[in-house]
Amino acid sequence: MFLVFIAMINQIDKIIIGLVSVPLMEELSLSPSQWGLVGSSFYLFFTLTSIFLGGMADSKNAKKMFIWMSLIWLTVQFTTPFVSSLSLLVLTRIVLGAGEGPAAPTVTAMLGKWFPKERHGIGYAAVLFGTMMGPAIAAPLLISLINQYGWRSAFVAMGIVGLIWVAFWLFYGKESPQEIGLPSFDQEEKHSSTLSKVPWRQFLPHLFSKNFIFTTLCGGCAYWLVALQGVWFPAYFSTVKHFDGSTLKLAVSLPFLFAAISQIGFAMISDRLYRKTGDIRKARINLAGFMMVLSAICLYLGSAINSSAISMLFFTLAPGFGMVVLSIGPAILMELFSPQNIGKAQGVFIALSNTGSMIAPLVFGYLIQYAATEAIGYRYGFQITSLMMFVTGLLFWMSVRPIKQSHTTIPSEKQISV
Repeated sequence: MFLVFIAMINQIDKIIIGLVSVPLMEELSLSPSQWGLVGSSFYLFFTLTSIFLGGMADSKNAKKMFIWMSLIWLTVQFTTPFVSSLSLLVLTRIVLGAGEGPAAPTVTAMLGKWFPKERHGIGYAAVLFGTMMGPAIAAPLLISLINQYGWRSAFVAMGIVGLIWVAFWLFYGKESPQEIGLPSFDQEEKHSSTLSKVPWRQFLPHLFSKNFIFTTLCGGCAYWLVALQGVWFPAYFSTVKHFDGSTLKLAVSLPFLFAAISQIGFAMISDRLYRKTGDIRKARINLAGFMMVLSAICLYLGSAINSSAISMLFFTLAPGFGMVVLSIGPAILMELFSPQNIGKAQGVFIALSNTGSMIAPLVFGYLIQYAATEAIGYRYGFQITSLMMFVTGLLFWMSVRPIKQSHTTIPSEKQISV
C-alpha cells in the first residue's frame, strides 16, 4: 500500500508542470520550445540516478533510500513556487528528476521480496495503478486550486501531501516481509537458484541482447507518451481543443483513470495466462505488443478527428493501451534476470526507456513553435508519435523470444548472451 501511495505522489509531482503550463508560460513569457526544454529537463539526471542508484536497491536498505529520495521531492515542491526565470524552473525539474530516478528500480526490488514470480505482473501493475490513479484523482482538484489560488498553490499542496507520506513511511513502512515474520520471496529465489550477483563489468554485455533491446524500445515509446501526456496534453486541450472548466478536467483526468484500470486489468490477464501456460511469450509479450500497436492507432485517430467527444475518447484510450508495457515489461525482465540482479536490469530499463521522455517534450516544442499554426504543430507531433509506436510495437511483438528457463544464467566468471 505504501508503494502504491508513493507512486501516486510521484506521478502527481511529475504532471503538475503540465497542469500549470498555460499560466506559467504566460508569467515567465516562455515559448513552446522553451517549455519543451522544461519538460525534458526532468529526465536529464533521472537516467543516471536510475542506473547507478537504482542498482543499489539490490543490496541497500530500500526504506532508507525512499526517505532520502522523498526529502529531495519535498524540497523541490516547496521551492518551485519561488522560481522567477526559465533557468531556475529548469533547475527544479532537474533536481526532481534526479530524486525520482531510483524510485522505480527500488520499487521493483521490493516487489521481488513481497510477491512470488507468478504475481510479479499484478504486483507491479498495482504500483502503476497508483501512478495513474493519483493524477486521475488529483488533476481536477489541482486545476480548481490553480484557477482559484494560482499555479503556486498546486506545488505547496503536493509538498504537504508528500510530507504526510514520509511521516507514515518513517514509522510504519517495512522493507520486506521478514520484518513482520513472513518469508521473503527473493530469499526463496536465491536459495533455489544457481544465479549470483555480478559486478557491472560482467553484467553490461547482457544488456545488448535482442530481448532486452526491443523491450527497452517498447518501453521508450510508452514513456514518450507518458511525457506528452504530462507536459503537453493539458496545453493541447486548452489552446487547440479550447476545453474549459469541467471538460478540461475530464480530458486531463480520464486518460489517467483509464490507464490505471487497464494496468490492473491487463496485468491480471497476463498473470493468469502465465499461470495457465507458463509461456512468457503468450502471457506477456503478445499482449504488450498488441496493446502498443492499438495505442498508436488510437493516438492517430484522436489527433485526426475533429469531433471533441470522439477525440477525447481516443486520447483517453491511447495512454491506457500504450502503458501496458510498463507493467508487463518489468515482469519480462524478472524472467530474464535473477533476483540478485533485477535492480540493475530494471534501473537500466527505466533509464534507457526514459530517453523517450527526455526527447518527446523538446520535439513537440519545436514542432509547435515552427509549424504554420499551433494546431498543425500538435498534429505533426501526434502523427510522428503514433507511427513510431506502431512500428516499435510490431518489432517488439515479432522479435522478442525469451529463453525457456526461468532466469538468465549469469555466471560470476563467464559472460554469455541472454
